[in-house]
Amino acid sequence: MKKATVAVVGGGPFGLSAVKNLREAGFEVTLFEQRDTIGGVWASSEDPSILTTLPTTISNVSKYRSCFTDFPAPDDTPAYLPAPQVYEYIKDYAQHFAILPHVKLNTKVVKVVRTKDDTKWQVHIRSGKEEASLVFDKVVFCNGLMQIPCVPTLEGREKFTGTVIHSQAFKRPEAFTGQRVVVVGLGNSAADTATGLVGHASKIYISHRRGMNIFPRTHSGVPLDLQFPRRLLTIKNLLARFVPRFSQWLFDREVRALTTSVYSLDPAWRIHPPPTIVSHQPTITDTLIPCLHAGSIASVHGIQRFLSARSIELLDGTVLTDIDAVVLCAGYQPRLDLMPDHNPTATPQTKAFVATTGYRGPPLARLYQNIFLPAHADSVAYLNYNALTEGAVPVGDLASMAVAAVWANQYALPSPAAMNKHIDAHHAWVASLAQGDTVYAGIVNEGPWLAFLNEAAGTRVNEYLGYGLRGWGFWLREWRFCNLCMGGVLSAHVYRLWGRGRWEGARGAVEKANRDVLGKREEEGKREEEVLLLSGGAAL
Repeated sequence: MKKATVAVVGGGPFGLSAVKNLREAGFEVTLFEQRDTIGGVWASSEDPSILTTLPTTISNVSKYRSCFTDFPAPDDTPAYLPAPQVYEYIKDYAQHFAILPHVKLNTKVVKVVRTKDDTKWQVHIRSGKEEASLVFDKVVFCNGLMQIPCVPTLEGREKFTGTVIHSQAFKRPEAFTGQRVVVVGLGNSAADTATGLVGHASKIYISHRRGMNIFPRTHSGVPLDLQFPRRLLTIKNLLARFVPRFSQWLFDREVRALTTSVYSLDPAWRIHPPPTIVSHQPTITDTLIPCLHAGSIASVHGIQRFLSARSIELLDGTVLTDIDAVVLCAGYQPRLDLMPDHNPTATPQTKAFVATTGYRGPPLARLYQNIFLPAHADSVAYLNYNALTEGAVPVGDLASMAVAAVWANQYALPSPAAMNKHIDAHHAWVASLAQGDTVYAGIVNEGPWLAFLNEAAGTRVNEYLGYGLRGWGFWLREWRFCNLCMGGVLSAHVYRLWGRGRWEGARGAVEKANRDVLGKREEEGKREEEVLLLSGGAAL
């Protein structure tokens, strides 16, 4: 029997794991990548029209939580990989699982339309000056969460003669040597941009309208993202399900307390109060707060308007003069328009969402679980429309496992009517977050969404690490390992411990991650003891 064919759009981590998981499920897969290399944003480029990391970028999620589910990061790499090492790790993954023969580089997908007989998908591609169209049974869009730069409209922009760029075009800090620069935003891109300018620009302002939860990468010698084990997240998700307002208040309080336990914040910086952690990802930076303390970066209010060729008025009335450049770190939107006749954002919005006061982004996409197009759920999937605080790489891996299982008839989706009803409920939830606040269009309700992916992918994580009979039975048989999974490192490899995608090395990888982190805690404890001994000796 001839294998069903699948086109995958985009050669980043999501696209590569989609190729691997779909092939394992029995599909014939071809990946199209418009650049000359795989790796997505981790493949650095000097092209200002392409979003990539800088060579100096460091991952914001530790390698224990942001790795492929069945391919651990190398032992000799740090907990937080620099961008060049992430790129090499992604290439190693593609090499290990023989993905590269199924990849067509320098090939841009222009559009995807239904064939005339309404049975398959016609994928129009362009490679150099040559154009062609190929027919596939199914299509998976993995062309990134961050495709279209968000550029705010600022009054008086035409008066300003300095440089105004989006952070996508920020490639070399040394290009701003000796300049007075305003960085707009307080997210991860803004923090990286502002701190990257230190030592190059003569004056750096970070301009923001609201606060933010700001964390360092490590706390007490251990990656900060490992301070939240599965057991704590399970409790959080249960509270969010039954008492959402209390859950939000409780965890916002805990997150704020974590920030202030690590950093001393000057109220003049207006970093607190931050927005809710439910709908706003925290900023991960080791250097921004120290730079604010040192005075190498100045925190100022948001931009009100451009006043003249070199001056800017802020929301509090302050005027910044002799400004040479403005870098807009205003975020991105995913690209969902490659199917002009089946655009998931072209449908009418729910009344609740239309009435929101804070949201300023594109229309919400009508996708079941932010993945499946209801009218063609058996042949179209989007893996570029989910935003949550989990590590992106394993989430993309898990999501493509779920898509593969659905299309291989190993998991049944509900009817189109039921899917649309679920979409309406999800949009109402997004609308509730967007009342008077901004929210990312692709946000997912983390607990239920991950539970769906695990169920569809057949990982059985919900059963073995849940509180049903199988979960209690697993705890009774292997309480040490169960406690390691629930209270130890939140390892991406738990998704491969059981079920359809089981990997023989998963248990060893989970145990090794916990040994590594335990070693880091012990090293930090010894350092603290040495500091105490030295300080005691100095006092004597």
